[in-house]
Amino acid sequence: MDSRAGRPPSVARESPGAGPETGLGTPLSDVVGREPLFVPPTSTVADVALAMREGHHSCAVVTSRPDGIVTNGDLARIVAERRPPDTPVEQVMSSPVHALPSGAPLIRALLLMLDEGVEHVPVTRGGLIVGVITDVDLIRQQSASPLLVADRIRRAGAGGPRDPALADLSSDLAGVAAALLADGVDGLRIAAIVASLHDSLTIRMLELAQQDLGPPPGPYAWLALGSQGRMEQLLQSDQDTALAFAEHTDDAGEYFAALAERVTDGLAAAGVPRCPGGFMATNWCRRLDEWQRTFHGWLDEPDARSLLDAQVFLDLRPVAGELDIGVLDRVLARGRNRPGIQLAFAQTARRFAPRVRRFGRLRVDRLPPAELKLRGTVPIVLLGRLYGLAAGSPERTTAGRLRAAATTNLISADTADTLIDAYAALLSVRLAAELGEDVPLALSAPRRRELMGALRAVRSALQASALTHPGTG
Repeated sequence: MDSRAGRPPSVARESPGAGPETGLGTPLSDVVGREPLFVPPTSTVADVALAMREGHHSCAVVTSRPDGIVTNGDLARIVAERRPPDTPVEQVMSSPVHALPSGAPLIRALLLMLDEGVEHVPVTRGGLIVGVITDVDLIRQQSASPLLVADRIRRAGAGGPRDPALADLSSDLAGVAAALLADGVDGLRIAAIVASLHDSLTIRMLELAQQDLGPPPGPYAWLALGSQGRMEQLLQSDQDTALAFAEHTDDAGEYFAALAERVTDGLAAAGVPRCPGGFMATNWCRRLDEWQRTFHGWLDEPDARSLLDAQVFLDLRPVAGELDIGVLDRVLARGRNRPGIQLAFAQTARRFAPRVRRFGRLRVDRLPPAELKLRGTVPIVLLGRLYGLAAGSPERTTAGRLRAAATTNLISADTADTLIDAYAALLSVRLAAELGEDVPLALSAPRRRELMGALRAVRSALQASALTHPGTG
């Protein structure tokens, strides 16, 4: 079973989701079909392949402890590796499996497939596997499936990083987002799907660039920052990337600079615009020890510019590569003991507070979409960074950071849940605007009330931050 490098497990965690019992909100139990094929771990690869073919199964569940799984893709790989047909299946299976309970909605299976790069998700009831959901099952539920876009990305590349087959990817993403939004999936989960597809695109661009440049001279890590790092990316998000590498040679520096240039160009050609602020791997390509010194400088001698950089890099997440960047996480974690930096973060967040003169009388119908970002989603992201840092949490998502803050009693659980719900609602409205809807004029009365409640929740949370992190701003 294939998997992708650098993919965070947090994407498939609970968050507000699709409407109940419809579309991607449908329970897996309503979609899963016949009983899966079960085989003992001592079965040979040849026997399992024959049983799968005769029963028209695309996978087999291996009754090992823990359970394993073998798919058609695994069998193709086994043949390519010229393994003997009498190889026990337990030697080639994937285990443990990525399973979901039968009551989970389809959206969770979709996110898990995108997150882990798998095409089969076992479904359990009472801890036992009772079926398997496949990518084909999910594609049947959607007119525009992100799984089809992910497959297209994996297959593209005949023209290199600037392959024309990827040139209209942005329109495909828009179609996926529109279909998900119409299916009742909230903006927070759609943003995770968009970010996951951008991860797939980045990984493919790296593969294509390395085909031209040759293998890297040493370990490296391609880093996602900002909204992609948080898995909260919308359609109009630009590139926020960096690159860290281990080798201390001039040749390594030249190679990774060229790699960054090719991937950045390829992403731009595929419709992911360059970052106006310069947060791209072409500008932020350094050895790991240089990154350590940079991070130490941000924490030990902070100024306005370094605090801005530090905030963006708090979201860093490895997308591809084998370099362990745990040391950077440990350096950033020192911010928990830097009250001055936390105060600066809190003051920055409060500068984006929703304006009373606009929201006090529920006049959201006059609120432009750009204001929803600056006075809605931006302060929630900033509060998430602040409280995640104060809690010493390694979480990257805004929801994860807010929940970590609640766990450490920096904010109440109700406040965390309210802000997460507000964030999902605001992202949904912003996404509708990106898709061309006349927002917020096109919103229904209940949706406008939800929007108003979200903005009030943001303002209340910012006011509360003045108690935990007092100061001007």
